[in-house]
Amino acid sequence: MSALGTALLTVAAGTLPAQPAYAAPPGPVIRADTNRDGRITADDDAGKDTWTRDRGALMLPNMDDDQRSCPTAGPDGVRLPDQRLADCDDASDNVVNGPADLADLAPLRISAAPHTTTDTTATVAADPASRKYVRIFAEREGRMVELRPGDRLTADELRHGIQLGVEAKDFVRDPRKWAGFTDIVLTVNRGGTTTQDRVRLRVAPLVFQHDLMPMQHMMTADHGTEPAEVERGKPYDPAVQPEPVEPGEAEFRRDLRRGLDQAGLTAPLYNYPTGGDVWMQDLFKTAYASIPAPGGREHRVTVIVRSADVMPGTATADFPLRDASRSAFPLLRGPGTGVIQQYDPGRVGSDDSQYYGSFSSTGNFGTLPPYTWQGHHYPVGRVLYGGTGGKESPDATFTRMLAAQGYQRPTAVDTSWLGVGHLDEFLSFVPARNDRGWVAVVADPDLGRSLLEDLAADGRGGEPLVRGIAPEDTEDPGLTVADALRKPSLTEGTEIARKGIDSALRTLREEAGLTERYVVRVPALFNRLDLPAGYPRRNVVANYLPGAANGVSTGTGVYLAPRQHAPKSDGQDVFERVTEKALSGTGTRISWVEDWDYSHHRGTVGGEVHCATNALRDMSGTRPWWTERD
Repeated sequence: MSALGTALLTVAAGTLPAQPAYAAPPGPVIRADTNRDGRITADDDAGKDTWTRDRGALMLPNMDDDQRSCPTAGPDGVRLPDQRLADCDDASDNVVNGPADLADLAPLRISAAPHTTTDTTATVAADPASRKYVRIFAEREGRMVELRPGDRLTADELRHGIQLGVEAKDFVRDPRKWAGFTDIVLTVNRGGTTTQDRVRLRVAPLVFQHDLMPMQHMMTADHGTEPAEVERGKPYDPAVQPEPVEPGEAEFRRDLRRGLDQAGLTAPLYNYPTGGDVWMQDLFKTAYASIPAPGGREHRVTVIVRSADVMPGTATADFPLRDASRSAFPLLRGPGTGVIQQYDPGRVGSDDSQYYGSFSSTGNFGTLPPYTWQGHHYPVGRVLYGGTGGKESPDATFTRMLAAQGYQRPTAVDTSWLGVGHLDEFLSFVPARNDRGWVAVVADPDLGRSLLEDLAADGRGGEPLVRGIAPEDTEDPGLTVADALRKPSLTEGTEIARKGIDSALRTLREEAGLTERYVVRVPALFNRLDLPAGYPRRNVVANYLPGAANGVSTGTGVYLAPRQHAPKSDGQDVFERVTEKALSGTGTRISWVEDWDYSHHRGTVGGEVHCATNALRDMSGTRPWWTERD
């Protein structure tokens, strides 16, 4: 096994190589919340110098900006490089940034030792291997101050006991560099005799939201505002709806609002400055980190994870990533919310993204909702993404970071058969009334073709395939149902997509027990793309009609799906009727959203409701990730 594979297994197991056990010294002792009940007591002493999935103290990566002190532009509004933006957070300084930042510190305590002699001194420090990744604070004269490795604790402090706090400066990104653990060591010197006591902590992992969580805000692109304007301090209220500037934008927003109202979600649509980039889902994913708090609660920090999209033709060393994703720093970073990025700088200047699809876009990432199968328990779900392991895969440093969290064990399905290569083009998840509490909504190209064959058999082959759209706004003006059944690219697209989806479902059956019992199939039409000569990828497809599987779960029983524009039968769109019937037994209702002009019929392959939106979800009902048993 490779060194990386061994390191990842070590993180997944939640342990470090064996360390000598330390017996409690006769004087002061150091304690952390080893039993994870949100309090520090003598009950935390057992096993405090080790760490397992069942027991061991936790610390937050302090990545938010509680006092909004991080700059988003340089002097005279000069744009800061991507890395400069990402380098600033509450862990990048050595002060506690107010009461909210204090709450982000993992509490530790040195017990009071009333009989400490005057010649006793002590130090507290992280072990050398983890020292650059953590910071320790001590309460002195009523405030928390940084405690550096050589700083001495006085005999008087030891007599009364000392309150400490620890922050992690980062997540685990590469376990070969840091596996996320730190030993905080109390060294006491009394009369020339030295004793040590220690506690071990692990940094909380990134945990990605899933689509069963109720939506707090649905985010849509503000095309009229450039990211640079907001970075330079332009006043911006994301709840104020901008004037529509893109074709179909007004209808798209109108239907989203109707769907959210139907879902009982009254919060306004949340706007995000993109300067014309419609593909909101490809800009970032939302995750969180949490540690135990008193009363069985979780104390969380929200984490916006930028897409690792290194843009072909525009990426530079200072500005490597998608420009619209930068708006997360001025708009979303703040109290309780951080923004991070992870990508391989070596990809700058590569043409892989141009020729192999945008596999690093976050539209190619999702989360299997919580489930238990064959003794494997995932209370916060599992990360899912599309890739083959070769060039048709996301940024390797990004997926390494996901695996290094040690939870939500990532799994990949092959999406190389898709023109853009994104998971959301054929797969989504909605709540359902079954033992898992959810189902996968999966595109079914055979079902789509079968519906067209039924129309032709009823003598309706001469009807237009696309209904309700001006012929000049379709790919093939005047294409009829019969024409579609004869069109080679649609026939071949059906076969390519069927094989690709079958392969993905086989992987999910093997990895997650996703049998047909947990699958709802909805009709789709896939078209093989006509690619230029010399293009390195062949036989790739895109949705010809809006893909119903490319929708958004509100988490409250309503699914926002793109209006289908298929022929009608008995007064109803045949694709919409079959989709509604397929979902009828789940308890999830569909709210149809007009997206043809806004996103479906845009560019070479287009996209749907999921592609053109993003979501901030309510995490109040999450289950603690540390309860996972696998």
